[in-house]
Amino acid sequence: MSERVAITGAPGVGKSMLVREVLERLNCRAGGVLAQEVRRDGKRVGFELMDLSSGNIGTLASIDGDGPRLGKYRVNLQDLEVIGAKAVERAAEEADLIVIDEVGPMELFSERFAKAVETALTSDKPMLVVVQAKSQHPLAKRIREEFRLIAVTEKNRYDLAEEIASEFVSMM
Repeated sequence: MSERVAITGAPGVGKSMLVREVLERLNCRAGGVLAQEVRRDGKRVGFELMDLSSGNIGTLASIDGDGPRLGKYRVNLQDLEVIGAKAVERAAEEADLIVIDEVGPMELFSERFAKAVETALTSDKPMLVVVQAKSQHPLAKRIREEFRLIAVTEKNRYDLAEEIASEFVSMM
């Protein structure tokens, strides 16, 4: 089985930033999905998701949206499935490295997304996944148990990218 790394940490600590920094250091075909905060007037108003292979961008969740509610956000199931799940499905077939940012409550509202993650887990490809630390969802628990779990903090977030990237470089 290939190297599998899961990143966890408090909201806003820099997990997605760390994933981007790891990808910048790797020379490989990474596929999957990245998330990013959307801010308006300095306040977080939602999250975007991006398909690493196609560059397609959609809305994961927004304070203005429709769909299932999680806290102050509404999850956009349409974009999550058409962009997010599809990106993970494609990565499991075509990419050298599968990236999933993130496996958390918002993403797990979508059965198709959860199924895409499960399919990716059955592959023998290296994976870099962001997973919520406290989620009791069976998929999140499985990732925390089966992957090398790295907790990102404000103190270590700038030191981890090179360490994580070097693990993947040795396999590619």
